[in-house]
Order: sequence, then structure tokens, then C-alpha cells
Amino acid sequence: MFEEPIVTFEPGQGFSLVGADIIIDDDEFQGVHIAAKNLSKDFSKVAPQGGTIVLSTSARQANSKSCIIVGSLSKSITIKQLEASKKIDLSRLGGKWESWITVCVSNPIEGYDNGLVIAGSDKRGAIFGIYSLSGQIDVSPWYWWADVPPKQHAEIYARPVSTFNGEPSVKYRGIFINDEAPGMDSWVHEKFGPKFDSNFYHYVFELLLRLRANFMWPAMWRGYPYPGRSFFVDDPKNQALADTYGIVVGTSHHEPMQRAMNEWSTTEPENTWNWETNKEKITKYFRDGAERARPYESYVTMGMRAEGDNPISGSDPKKILTEVLSVQRSIIKDNYGSEGGVLQLMALYNEVQTYYDNGLQIPDDITLLFADDNFASLRRLPNEEEKKRSGGSGYYYHFQYTGYPRCYRWMNSNTLASWHQLRLAHAEGANRIWVFNVGDLKPCEIPMSFAFDLAWDVDCISADSFPSYYEQLATREFGSKQAKDVAKAWYDFDRLVALRKQDHVDVSTFVLLKYHEADNIVGRWKSLLQDAKRIGATIDNEYKSAFFQLVLHPIKASYLCTLLRVTQYRNQLFAKQRRNTTNVLFHKSLKILDKDYDLMQEYHTINNGKWNHIMRQPHYGYGDTGAQPYRNMIEGLCYVQTREDSNPSLGQMGIAVEGNEGVNAGHINEDSDRTHPSRKWLEPGVTLPFITPYGPQDRYFEVYHRGTKAFAWVAKPQHEWIKLSQYNGDLKPDDDDTKVIVTIDWSKVPDNFDESVFVEIIGTRDGYEKVHITARNRRVPNNFTGFVETSGHLAIDAGKWVTPPYMALPALGHPVSGSVTLPFKQDLNNPDTLPFLRYPIYVFSDRGNANLEIQFNMTLETYPKSRMEYDLRWDGGEIKRLRLTEDDPGNDRGLPRGWNVAVMDCVWKKSHNLGHVTVGAHTIEVRLRKSNMILILEKLILDLGDLRYSYLGPPESDYIGGTDRSGTTIYHGDHISMALRY
Repeated sequence: MFEEPIVTFEPGQGFSLVGADIIIDDDEFQGVHIAAKNLSKDFSKVAPQGGTIVLSTSARQANSKSCIIVGSLSKSITIKQLEASKKIDLSRLGGKWESWITVCVSNPIEGYDNGLVIAGSDKRGAIFGIYSLSGQIDVSPWYWWADVPPKQHAEIYARPVSTFNGEPSVKYRGIFINDEAPGMDSWVHEKFGPKFDSNFYHYVFELLLRLRANFMWPAMWRGYPYPGRSFFVDDPKNQALADTYGIVVGTSHHEPMQRAMNEWSTTEPENTWNWETNKEKITKYFRDGAERARPYESYVTMGMRAEGDNPISGSDPKKILTEVLSVQRSIIKDNYGSEGGVLQLMALYNEVQTYYDNGLQIPDDITLLFADDNFASLRRLPNEEEKKRSGGSGYYYHFQYTGYPRCYRWMNSNTLASWHQLRLAHAEGANRIWVFNVGDLKPCEIPMSFAFDLAWDVDCISADSFPSYYEQLATREFGSKQAKDVAKAWYDFDRLVALRKQDHVDVSTFVLLKYHEADNIVGRWKSLLQDAKRIGATIDNEYKSAFFQLVLHPIKASYLCTLLRVTQYRNQLFAKQRRNTTNVLFHKSLKILDKDYDLMQEYHTINNGKWNHIMRQPHYGYGDTGAQPYRNMIEGLCYVQTREDSNPSLGQMGIAVEGNEGVNAGHINEDSDRTHPSRKWLEPGVTLPFITPYGPQDRYFEVYHRGTKAFAWVAKPQHEWIKLSQYNGDLKPDDDDTKVIVTIDWSKVPDNFDESVFVEIIGTRDGYEKVHITARNRRVPNNFTGFVETSGHLAIDAGKWVTPPYMALPALGHPVSGSVTLPFKQDLNNPDTLPFLRYPIYVFSDRGNANLEIQFNMTLETYPKSRMEYDLRWDGGEIKRLRLTEDDPGNDRGLPRGWNVAVMDCVWKKSHNLGHVTVGAHTIEVRLRKSNMILILEKLILDLGDLRYSYLGPPESDYIGGTDRSGTTIYHGDHISMALRY
């Protein structure tokens, strides 16, 4: 997608490729032959006439005046003859890995006036060159897997250019098909039969090559039908076919020596996979795997774990693994001639990394396959000594996961924010192999495309180019007409999923009563769904199936998931308050759950049922353990008996206020009745968050029905400058609740006014209440520039306010504006010389023990003795050096304390006591002490006495602009300010 184009659809810029013969030598690699045949089919999909395959023999007959010559450096005689005749230059290909040149040649061989030559440095170099041409004639890698229609062209011309596509950034790039039940396995059983056979896998191999990947860990789920998948025995053709195509095969992180664990389960009793008690039989098992794999290109997984992908059994795991490695190396020597005779990797997954860090010796030529934390944060990077290893290092990285603290398997819940972790891995030398756990593959089209684009050229996507990357992707899949709209939809989806994975959204995740958080998030999803529907309504018919799969379904499914959880939350809240509308939400929740099912069924019917069973992973009902549910279930719905009246002391009318569910809601309280307002300890339950001229300029209360008889109500503000959106109304038992917006006309409020005021609400049948609110009409000095307190708190979105040498990451983190970090290769020999990020603030509250919460993007310490540290300074005082994470000695995976919460929240939250904060101007300063984007700052939240918990925290406080002392204009809103200089 990022190569220099060799194809044009405009006449006059080259010779026509329509109907061109495709010439390939008889003795060329079979994988190149397969790719050449697919190229011929691709031309027939997009042009009036496809290319004819012509073998390079003496009996060759030209069918066209133009040809496409494909071949590899080691096999193609035709390619060598072109070089010998000085028509092409192959010097740049010598010794290169998976590279190719593309060049136009006049009179290339007898019978042809023009030729387009694709010469590969090796087998996969030629294959990737061929599929690159397929992509440029507008055949998407996902044409079969996502029903992306090839685009039609009357003519296709080869531009008279010569291109060289050099070596990939990562040598081996592949996927792990994992946790493939219940979606992919049911689909395969229906479409291909009871096994994952070569008829199925050839589609996977072709997809990988079109994406310029070259590696695979095959499906191995231990599930229905027993004993689950085994790539090597389910179909003896599988391994040979992968090798023919050019796909290097390995086995997953816990399946050693080219054996699927289900092979053991089929023949051996339970609890026998134990090195200490069954060494002889396991050794034979290893040996059989090595012998079976010997004819094929393999990347052998070493070591072992316990049965069921658990930590190894035994009294001394490190000693056991040392012995296991010695035996395995001996077997490899017997089969391949030397201990290093075949590619090998050691997956440092979970506790295995701990064994390694504690001294487990791994031979130098074995690749160290580091792993993320199962949630896309790198746990370890190679140190300086490890970078010198001949086997190099790489990464096993998750796009889906089954396990603690909760699975995420339903749909794509990844964002391009993984860019910074993958860039970091490459920058630190983990570039030998990247393996992506893609679950059952189908929902992961976007992250797979992104991952393999980045693995091929790690510099092709920058921190601020995600929108343009999405646009290029959308152009490839849907054409240019609606590419910008599709790209924006994908980008907005990315930013919303960054808040929390869909599977991890619980009933109480997003807060209803504070800062309009839950409603705002639902609103963002709803708006995005409306955009997607609008695009879908106008998109050409041939794209509708692909659009549903790649754009509409993930957006609509995510919207329904979020809406359901918020509706459940509102149902439970209203039930506490005994609102009549509780039951409306009860039924609405059930309807949304049914819509979720209907959407899945719609997926199963598209394209005449091609994708039946896909996306059927249950995603409601995880429970406390986080284990995957086998059927969708929602819990905790409430139902109020609306045929009875409330207790006579309360009456028909209820009042609820923003930010508070009420004190002892739904119960009889001695200090309140229908003729008097809530008093004493109950008054906070009808008190709104206080309001100032800065920050949100409205509050609300709700009038609701809690009885069986209609009533009218009247609202009377204490002062005329207290404005209401509605001053009276009528409510019948079946009516919806009435939300009344409260605003302040500050022009009429006395200067420095700081008092609690009220609004009386009087029910005409029964009921009386007072809603309280404190109005503070305080102003900052005219010469102040910075952030201003918002009613008892202050919040700053760090990504808006970036100063050199820091860099903005506009698409990473919770805030819409992104986050801020230190770039790659920033000189940190002396972090003390770096400037601080500086945030001037003004507060109106005098607060003892004020708390500052600093939020960082989810990341981990990547070296055992290297700490993620940052500096904090308040009002130019003492610099405090702080560590982001804390050790957790009880965690056998070496993960920090609180990881299980932070990893689902997608953010680290660090609290700091600032002591006594007085009224006036202050300065918060933060300095990051780690480069390479290891520390990523998102948000600062200062609690000044009225910070109310919410998932995301309060929205950013007002910034009072102007110019700084240098005269630089201060920008705010969605812009990045370069004026807050240290």
C-alpha cells in the first residue's frame, strides 16, 4: 500500500497490462507459480481480459504484445537472461531478504514489445512482488475474507519506472489463530468439514502473503469436537501446503517441537504431560515432531509449559527447563545436523520470563520471543547484551485474549495505539519475529492490516498520521469517493475503543451522575453510528457487504453494548429512587439485548450466509472470574411495582439532582416529608455541584413520578438570575421524567457572591422540595493566563499542551486530544537537563491536603532494573522523583501492583498529596524521565474539595488565553499549544 506505484489507469503513461501474458519458468518455486496464477485471476476480476499464464519453455507462444515476467533470483532462467542482456539490473537484490525489483523493459524476450519484470531476491520476494502488483490493480488482500470487491478498470498501464522494494523491518511476521471457538470452528465445520484442513488453510496462507506476512502458528483450541485442532494430523497436506505457499509454520508459545498439544491429549491419559515423571515418552513425542517437520521451513518453539497452557509442573522449573532445552537441542542436532540447524524460538510467556530473568540459560542462536502482558503492553525489551544474540529477539503480541483479569474475544477492540508499543519493540531491537494473536481472525481485519504494514516498514506510519493511514486503507477497500468518511468513522471508532474494550464495559463502568459521562459516551457512539448509516446508505451496492463487516457492524455492536450497559445502570439507579420509569428501562434493556442478537444474525445472513457462525462469541455475563461465558446473560435488572402508591409521607412527586442518587434513596427518612424539603443529613441528596463562571455552565434536576395519580408542579428560583429551562409542568404516571436545566445569568450576580441558593419545587397534588446550589461569582485577575478551577476541581488534558522536546500523540489515550511523551532516541543521559511540561493554574478554593491525580497511558517497565520515573514540582518548589508502577512480589509474572485494574481501565492513575493549596495562581510541572514513548502522559486532575469520581474524570477546565510573555499566541480547544514554555 505504501510502495511507489508502478500502475496507472490513465492512458499515455506506459504500456497496457490488460491481457498481458504472465511468464514464469517451469522450474520456479511452486509458491511463485501459485501467486502468478492468482495474479492472472486478479486481472480477470478487474479488467475486461485477464492475463494468460505462459510457461517459459521453447514451445512458448505469445498471446499478447505485452507480458509480465515473474521469477526469483535463484530459480528463474528468464530473469537471469534479462540481466545477462543488460535489460535489468539485479545488483540490489543480491543477498537480500524478501526483496524485489519491478522494472519496465522494451522487447524483453522474443515475441513481446513490452514487459513488466518482477524479480524477487528469493521465493517470497517474488511472491510479495506479484501480490504488490495485485494490490496496485485494486485487488484488496481482504477481497475473499471481507468480500471486498475488486475495482473495475477499462485499462491498466505499467508506468515506465524502476522500483526497488527492500527488506522488511521485521524478518518473520505472522499470526496465531487462537480461541477459535465458537465462531471460526463452527464456521469451518459448516463450510469445509469437521477438520481445519488444507481446503480451509489455503485461504489463510494466501491472505497472509497478500498482507506480506510469512509466518503462522495454526489453530489449536482444545474444544469441540474433542480433542480440538491439530494442524499436522487434521490434514497431512496442511504442513506441506504451507511450505509450498511460502508460509513458515511454528507452534504456539506452549506447544514445543512442532507438535500440537492436542496430539498428546488424543493418545495419552490426563496428567501425564510431566517432564519429571514421564521424560522418556515426552522425549519421543519431541523427536517425532522434529522428524515430521524436517522437510519443511519451520520456526521451532522450544521449552515446555504444563498441560492446559499452565506454568510448568515440578519442584524446580528452571532446572526442568534447562534439561528440556538440552534434550530438544540434541533432537534438533540429530535431525538437522547441528543444534542450530533449524530456526528456534523460546517464548518468554508469563512466568517463563521470570525464570529467564532469574538465570535460565537459553542458547544464543535461539530467538527470545518476548511477550506482552496479554493486553498489548510490552513486558520486556532486549538489553544491550541480548541485542547481540545471533538468534535475535521478537514479540508475541495479543489482539485478543482469553484469561485474567477478563477475556476480550468478541470483536475488534484494538486501536492503532499499539503503534507506540510496536515501534518501541522495533527501536529496541526486537525485530526478528512478530507474532500476533488474532483469535478467530475474522474481526481483526483492521489491526492485522496495520500490524503487517508496520512490520514491513516500521516508518510508514507516524504518530500523527493515523487519519491518513485510515484513508489509504479505506481507499483500498472502498475506493476514493467515500474514503474520507470511512476513514473518519474508523478513527472515531479507534478513539472510543481506547476508552475501554467492549467486553470490559460493565453496568457501572461509565458514571451517569457525574459530568454527564455515560450519556456523553453513548452520544459519541450514537453519532458515530448515524455517520456509518449515512455512509452505508449511499455506498455502492457492491461494497455493502464489505462495509457492513468492516465498518457498520463493529460500530453498531459497540454502540448497542455501551447503550445496554448504561441503560441497565439507569434502570438500577431509577429503581433505587422508585421511579415509575424504572420499568421502561427494564423493557428497554431486554430490547437492546435482542437487538444485539439480531445484529449477529444479520452478520450470519450477509452474502448468502457466507459468514454464518462468525461473531457468535458471547460477551455479556463474564462474572467476577472474568472467564468467558458460553451464553449471553445480563443480570441485575430491577422492576418497581407501579400499581401502588409510595408511602403517604412521600407522595407522588420525586426530585433527583445531578451528581447524587439521593441519601438513603427509596427509603423512608424522618427528616423529610411531602410538605417540607429535605433537611439536615438529607440536604446533600438534593444539592447540585456548585457552579462558577468557569467550566460547565449548567446543572440539572429531574422531576419524576413515584405514584399512581397525575400531578402538576411549579419551580420557583430564589433569585431572578437563576434561570430554568422549564418552570412548571404536568406528570402522569406513565410519562417520562422531566429534566430541568439550571443556568446562571452571571451579569446579574453580585461580584464575589459565594452562597448557597435554592429552587423550590411545589407539587400541586402533593410534594415539596428545595434543590440547593452554591453560586460562586469569582474571577481570575486580568493578567492571568492558564487553567482555571471548575467547581471544586481542575482538569488538564495533557495532549493539548505540548512543548519541545516533548511530542504529541494525538491518537493515544483517553482524552480526545491524545497524550504527550518523549520521542524515540531522545537523549536521556542526563534527564535532569530536560525541561518540564508546565501548567499554570488558578484556584478559588482554599484546600488542605489537595490531591493531584496524574494519568498515564498503559505501559510497563521493560527492563528488570530500569524504572519508569517522572518528576513533579509544585509552585517551583522541591522536585519529587516518582515511579509510575509499584512492584508486586506476589505476582509470579512480574506484573506491578494494581495491573489487573489498570489494564482494564487502559490507564495508570497516580495520586499525589500537594498539601495546603491556597486561593490564587499556582504552577504544576511534570517532567518525564524516560524516552522512546515509555512514559505517556494523558491527564492531570486536581481535587480542590468537590472532585466526583467518574471513569474518565472531569472534562478539561477552562483555559484563559491571550499571549505569553514572548508574544506567542496561546491556542486551546482542539489545538496544540506551543506557548506553555518552560
